Amino acid sequence: MIKQQFKGSNKMNLLLLVALLLAMMVIPHFAKSATVALISRIFILTVYGMSYDILRGYMGFINLGHALFFGSGAYIAGILFTKLDNTFGIFILVVLITIIYCSAAAFIMGKIVIRGGSVIAGAMITLALGEIVRNMAERWRSVTGGADGLPFSIPPIFRDRLHFYYYALIFMLVMTLILRQFLLSPTGRVLLAIRENEQRAKFLGFNTDKYKMIGLQVSGISAGLAGVMFGVFNRFANTDLLSVQQTLNALLITLVGGTGTLYGAFVGSGFIAFVQNTLLNLRSQYPIFERWLLFFGAMYVLVVLFMPSGFVGLWQKLISEAREKKKGSAVDAK
Repeated sequence: MIKQQFKGSNKMNLLLLVALLLAMMVIPHFAKSATVALISRIFILTVYGMSYDILRGYMGFINLGHALFFGSGAYIAGILFTKLDNTFGIFILVVLITIIYCSAAAFIMGKIVIRGGSVIAGAMITLALGEIVRNMAERWRSVTGGADGLPFSIPPIFRDRLHFYYYALIFMLVMTLILRQFLLSPTGRVLLAIRENEQRAKFLGFNTDKYKMIGLQVSGISAGLAGVMFGVFNRFANTDLLSVQQTLNALLITLVGGTGTLYGAFVGSGFIAFVQNTLLNLRSQYPIFERWLLFFGAMYVLVVLFMPSGFVGLWQKLISEAREKKKGSAVDAK
């Protein structure tokens, strides 16, 4: 009986996933160009949110310098496209250098943070490291453009917004599958064990520092690749992408969508992008929305208070309660 219920649930989830993918494939042919651009942005930020969820949701680690990887990816793209050429071959080089750079940066960050000990100390250290990189980018004007930012041209293959929409969709799907497989692997299970009880994981013989380092590197590389796509999407990179505000955006995505769910990043980024876009549009019509950040902050507080597990967590809770209720009704009927 229970097996049949799970099979039915899995089939329903699969059907919903297929329907969602079909909708995503069709939407750009009927939507306005601004809507297509907004959804492309959501796809990229979804990967950024998932990269942070690996740390916050699966490791219990708060990284206030996570934008270091995201912004660096955008800058690497801008610098190489500006200094070398804007061809697809250079884009492949950008991806490779971003992976190497983010892996090295995550290794250095991990070596410093893991020695720090507590969660609060780690958060402060990562905040300091992120600010160091942001200040370096701001002062290295000859390469990064400083506070003015770095505009750059991109390969012709990415210039069409409709085509880029599908590239962003493929990027999100591929990264989701990779990160999901990573979290389902033995390494991912150990990260969950560390989050729940690090001392117990050590007692079982796991080198927790090693697994934390692996998790941080996977997270950093994912955020860096999302930064590359974001830079290509905007054709611009500036120091705001390296700021703590950009890190808080990732934190907000995971909290609103659902911490420790991975898929919650898609819901969180979509909801936040929709709310921001709506508030900005209302700003031009109603003076009260000139302070749109106040409304945005109030929305965030309400979500944290009434949905601490986020939208996906709330949905999972409702489904679980419905199954328990149905199971209880079946027992009573017998």
